[in-house]
Amino acid sequence: MTPRLCFLLLDHKGDEYFHDLVAGLRRFCPADIVWYDAGRIGGNRYTDGVPRLAASRPLEYAKEAPFFLDAFEWAAQHDYDYLVNVETDMAFVNHGYADFLARTMAECDYLAPRLEPHTPRTSRWRPYRSLRGELPELLGLLGIGHTHRAFNPGQVFSRAFVRAVLDAPFYGRLRDFVERNQQPGNSYSLPEVLMPTMAEALGLKLAGYPARHDAYNRYRPYHALKSVERAAAEGVHFVHPVRRDPDHPARRFVRSLTSPVHS
Repeated sequence: MTPRLCFLLLDHKGDEYFHDLVAGLRRFCPADIVWYDAGRIGGNRYTDGVPRLAASRPLEYAKEAPFFLDAFEWAAQHDYDYLVNVETDMAFVNHGYADFLARTMAECDYLAPRLEPHTPRTSRWRPYRSLRGELPELLGLLGIGHTHRAFNPGQVFSRAFVRAVLDAPFYGRLRDFVERNQQPGNSYSLPEVLMPTMAEALGLKLAGYPARHDAYNRYRPYHALKSVERAAAEGVHFVHPVRRDPDHPARRFVRSLTSPVHS
């Protein structure tokens, strides 16, 4: 049975790359898409046809944790099996993602790209390093003694995950914590620590994407044309990051996949 899936698209520009991502999703994994307008754009020709989440608001760069909680509260009023967060430098290049989720999420409630359990206290990874001042409060709030590490684009949350977060006794304090995270000087990329750690704290099962996906979903470098072509040939569902540049060969290839000749 095909799961009921919703892609949560966090974006603050609503530009041509927004359109590219939506076109790729509609071709390779047709499902609901909801836009979190983090730039107070309000819609334009590129975002036309994609519902805008009413809770949308401007967010600071690399401080997107409120987006997740706003989206979870919205999703609790709908009947989705899974939520997936996506960004406009991602590109879907193959069919079959929904079937992959149906198989994989049968064994877990949270699926994380590049999942690494038990981040060492001496880690120099920027999201963890920048969190050190806030870490005692976060660990106390969650009632856990360690953190995990994941990568943001392509995280998958089950209905059970969403419900567990919203019903957690610490949810009100968590809300306050992530709102204060918007302030200057506080940590970067909090969801990459918070989401996998919270999954364990809530007694949920977490899992990572298959190892072969790691090369195609990373922070940097941007994917070259050959890398995106290889992902498409190998059946990898999406790649990240693809440069936001209309003249870059990888971007041109991504656009060719949704051109009329491929329809």
